[in-house]
Amino acid sequence: MKTKYLQIVSLTATIVAGTALMTGCATKSGYKQAYKTGAGITEFREEIVNGKKDIDNTMTALSQVAATANQNPRAAFEKYSKSVTDLESTAEKVKKRAADMQARGQAYFTQWEKEMQEVQNPEIRNLAMQRKAKLQETFDSIKKYTGPLKEQFGPWMSDLKDLRTYLSNDLTVTGVDAAKSLFAKTQTEGLEVQKSMNSLVAELNTIYAALTPASEKAK
Repeated sequence: MKTKYLQIVSLTATIVAGTALMTGCATKSGYKQAYKTGAGITEFREEIVNGKKDIDNTMTALSQVAATANQNPRAAFEKYSKSVTDLESTAEKVKKRAADMQARGQAYFTQWEKEMQEVQNPEIRNLAMQRKAKLQETFDSIKKYTGPLKEQFGPWMSDLKDLRTYLSNDLTVTGVDAAKSLFAKTQTEGLEVQKSMNSLVAELNTIYAALTPASEKAK
């Protein structure tokens, strides 16, 4: 009898422990996915910041081509050519980071939706649904900034490459002088692209704070 009682106690303890373990995993998995989404936002933001630096380098090099046209613009042109290549490479990284961030966000909200189906209390379930809808709307607001930026950046990047091709074939004083109005136009448009990037970075900071639980570093 005592042996049977001990077996029952042992079995009960095992079930309770297993249930607690599963509950703990379910409870933790959501915010872990939130952290992954936040990490994706951070990585995307860092590439945007790198892109802004590459734009600065490109614009500086282009200015130097004009400034040294009467002397020896070859060194400045080589810097410009390389900076355009670097900027194009960073743009590809931004594109990949954006896709990764969106995938993490989708996984987070899909998991949240799935776990809400297991919530029995209607008040808690309704609250969770409201919060999910609000945060998903916040996350989706990124597209309001990435869409216009993409439309700006594409044609501008094409102009940078076209200028590189032009200069590579005519780096004479007259050739550079003839393109100065295009230089100025490119500089102005570059500043506009950077403004859009600043707006995107600010939005990403807001979204990160809204989605990600506070950490020790934030204190």
